[in-house]
Amino acid sequence: MQPILKLSNIKRNYGAIKALRGANFEIMPGEVMGLVGENGAGKSTMVKIISGFDSGFEGEYLLNGEQLHFSSPIQAERSGIAVAQQELSLIKTMCVAENIFLAGDSVPTFATKKTLAKNAKPYLEEVGLGHVDPLTSTDRLSIGEQHLIEVARLLAHDPQILILDEPTAALGETDSIRILNMVNRLSERGKSIIYVSHRLDEIFKISDRIIVLRDGESQEPRQASELDVNSLVELMLGRELKNMYPKRFKKEISKPIMEVKNLWPDRLLEGVNFNIYAGEILGLAGQLGSGTGDILAAIAGSTRTRGGELIYKGKTFLPKSPKEAIDSGIAYCSDDRKHDGLFLGRPISENLSSAALKSISKNGIRLPKSENEMVTENAIKFTIDPSRIPQEAGVLSGGNQQKVALAKWLAIHPDVILVNEPTRGVDVGARAEIYQKLRELADDGAAIVVASTDIQEITNLPDRVITIYRGIQIGEIGLEDMSAATILEEITNPFNEKGLQGDEDL
Repeated sequence: MQPILKLSNIKRNYGAIKALRGANFEIMPGEVMGLVGENGAGKSTMVKIISGFDSGFEGEYLLNGEQLHFSSPIQAERSGIAVAQQELSLIKTMCVAENIFLAGDSVPTFATKKTLAKNAKPYLEEVGLGHVDPLTSTDRLSIGEQHLIEVARLLAHDPQILILDEPTAALGETDSIRILNMVNRLSERGKSIIYVSHRLDEIFKISDRIIVLRDGESQEPRQASELDVNSLVELMLGRELKNMYPKRFKKEISKPIMEVKNLWPDRLLEGVNFNIYAGEILGLAGQLGSGTGDILAAIAGSTRTRGGELIYKGKTFLPKSPKEAIDSGIAYCSDDRKHDGLFLGRPISENLSSAALKSISKNGIRLPKSENEMVTENAIKFTIDPSRIPQEAGVLSGGNQQKVALAKWLAIHPDVILVNEPTRGVDVGARAEIYQKLRELADDGAAIVVASTDIQEITNLPDRVITIYRGIQIGEIGLEDMSAATILEEITNPFNEKGLQGDEDL
């Protein structure tokens, strides 16, 4: 059998940056091909070339044996190639059917909503949303369902090849499973799927073969069954990654640095209560929309609350603004570094000093020498190349951006560090570095609280886990009882007939 798509010796330069250095790629009809690599390895460039968004490449591009060179994504789409980007392109105020037939050659010139709804049904069924009313407003659906609608819209153009770029990066466990089930169904129906993801467990669940990009060069495609996580990571990094997660040890319970008492963020159904201890990593586990991120934002003074209080260093305290929290030694990294974690158009140095301007200025005038010393020291602590400090933060890979978003808080010497989704969209190498640094900060006496929808992360990183289900605090799991099965049950099905501890059959 011949590949439906084959790219050979693909080269792409952006000025002095060599994004692809003679890389190869192929995919067979009906195959799910996993495309993996570190941030900056060339995955996004390869996806852009395949889908027609980047025409400035050198090399051979064969589709169904015909040599092509697309100058626009419209040409690629008309040739049977569709891409679902990380960012949704839906108009949420429109109904589902209208979004599915929003654009493309298959869109009827004149049609009523009723006609569109009837025509949309088969595509909804194909992505596992046959139960959804096509006339439902798109903004009423979950984020996972909206991702499936995006794919249904692409399927309306009858593509041969579908590219899914980090489709589950912002999704919880339940919605991620929906995406994976959809991929399997589409593959069984003859569609070729290119699946790009940093979540290696997903890559192994659904891929037939895997192609690794490393420093702009491709490795030979390998059968997924021939690899395991360790060997795949070694291919991605070019070296062995011995331990993804730092070792954990049961800690002696001391007086808490912070007591959270009946804290009730707006989006939760009731208040939450737990203690935070210096020297440990506490995890808040829950699905997307469960409220874990809102709890962190409330502690950081970044969202409104209905009530509650914090006993912080022995004093009653509840910050009314982020500034008040920062002045009290509380650092907060949100789950959207591009929106409110970084100044993307400003130098890395300014990002690293932004949280502590008073310490590098006098009478309102910035002191370049003091700033350079501080930011260089903190950059090195988070394995950020000091030579890149003058560059804009926006040119960094996702992993390095996240490291900058975390490293900037070292400038205030925080006692409590709150991190929502610490490694979302981050490659495996940078993940390990971030996990190690969080552990070092805890070992140095900081109290770390992480909220995560990544079940592997929330199982293997924290010393203790608080579980949240749909805005309700469920329980607390200590290190000795911590497992993915236990956590999953408490955040997806806590009220079964066995009670909260009925995980024997999972």
